[in-house]
Amino acid sequence: MKPKKKVLIITYYWPPSGGSGVQRWVKFAKYLRDFGWEPVIYTAKNPDYPLLDADMGKELPEDLQVIRRSIWEPYKFANWFAKQKKEDRMGFVDTSENKSFLKRLVLWIRANCFIPDARMFWIRPSARFLIKYLKQNPVDAIVSTGPPHSMHLIAKRIQKKLGIPWLADFRDPWKSMFYLQQFPLSKASKRKHQKLEKSVLDQADAI
Repeated sequence: MKPKKKVLIITYYWPPSGGSGVQRWVKFAKYLRDFGWEPVIYTAKNPDYPLLDADMGKELPEDLQVIRRSIWEPYKFANWFAKQKKEDRMGFVDTSENKSFLKRLVLWIRANCFIPDARMFWIRPSARFLIKYLKQNPVDAIVSTGPPHSMHLIAKRIQKKLGIPWLADFRDPWKSMFYLQQFPLSKASKRKHQKLEKSVLDQADAI
């Protein structure tokens, strides 16, 4: 039998996460073996998921390799500090005019200090870990799926260092994402989003 090719899938949303963001690559991971590809999943060990679905993981092969690494997320503190509602954590922005000063402050910080998103602190340690891991456990391709678009920036660093073919999967747009349009972004922050998005589009081998 011809040996399977390997693909590393970098994703933040993974079972036990619920919601639409997790489903596409759960399904791909379920069926990729039928097409000669062995998936290896890289995801967060201690993520802050707004929705949980215990049944989602039951679709996956029991012997699927899933690498989980710790992530630090400022959302956990911000959600408690500003008493964020669940819908705000799911990406919907409170557009009411009577927001408290505290909520406006948290929203401004979220918009302008965490680019492309609050998972940005996972980029450097993940890339460093995966570059070392892949030198010892090579794969034939990398997939990054966003949002959060920090996943693309992890893959971008790996591809630049190791030259492994990279597919960037945009489940949603980046700079034109609806909730980003509602953020109080400064001009400099808008330019940074656009620059980062363009760098991913230019460098990825497939979109």
